[in-house]
Amino acid sequence: MKNYILLAACLVLAWPSHAHSSEEYAFILKSRGNPYWTAVVDGIQETAKAHNVQAIIHQLENDRAAEEQLNTCMSVIERKPKLLALSAVTPAVGLQCLKKAAADGIAVADMDANISVADAKAEGIFLAYSVGSDNFLIGEKAAQYVKEITSSAKLKVFVLEGAAGSIPGQKRADGFRAMLKKLIPAVNITSLSAEWDRLKALNATTDLLQRMPDVGVIYAANDMMALGAAEAVRSVGKMEQIKVIGVDGIADARKAVQEGRLTASVAQLPYLIGKRAVELGIEAVKTGKTGVTEITATPVLDKPMLEAKKDPLLQYVR
Repeated sequence: MKNYILLAACLVLAWPSHAHSSEEYAFILKSRGNPYWTAVVDGIQETAKAHNVQAIIHQLENDRAAEEQLNTCMSVIERKPKLLALSAVTPAVGLQCLKKAAADGIAVADMDANISVADAKAEGIFLAYSVGSDNFLIGEKAAQYVKEITSSAKLKVFVLEGAAGSIPGQKRADGFRAMLKKLIPAVNITSLSAEWDRLKALNATTDLLQRMPDVGVIYAANDMMALGAAEAVRSVGKMEQIKVIGVDGIADARKAVQEGRLTASVAQLPYLIGKRAVELGIEAVKTGKTGVTEITATPVLDKPMLEAKKDPLLQYVR
């Protein structure tokens, strides 16, 4: 058998301390150090502790580490966990990983809505569950919010996309463009990838503002890029004219919204995704149930909503 090397960092919880590997619930996540995934980890850890189960968390360096994810998956399979929940870097890697795990008798699941129950079934894989935000819907919500806060029939919009090949990034951009064109048919949309990076987004936006000084809205597929874009907008003194909207609802973005540097962020509630991944995993292991699809809420966090502090979903914003 080919030897696979585990390259990802592992955060290990053990309740009770005498638990064996056969009692593990394994979670393979992306982007170590990214605030979004930090919140997912918190949701997994706290919920696993509350239910007295052992959660093993593996995190990759970034969203594009396809080979690293496959190597990590094969190493996890050798440990024979009760459940393997995966946030796939690409559909191909995700399906390969889940198919091998399922063939070895491990319950398998999707996190972050990267591989649907139907897509997995078409490949002969029966997911216990798929939990996460609907990234296409996130894009649509951002577009609807743009319609609410703008009145121009010939609006110019700049879209900052994530890394090429990223499933969530592509869906967020596609959903936004499709809905905005329905709501504002004459809209002018320019798109560019900033690869989820704040500095790249800052530079891309700075260049764009020189070419398109009359842009009215900037939509970024994550908050890090939105914060970079907001810096560029502030540097040219156009915070009042240009609306900047991000995705994720991370702490830095919420602070920027409350301070007026960012217009809004469509929150994904990653803590809730981690929490539900554990709860659905426990249920699946106990009952053998498969085919559950759960789409988590994605509230739009703007200044009035954050200041009111009335929305019950805010308890999951981390």
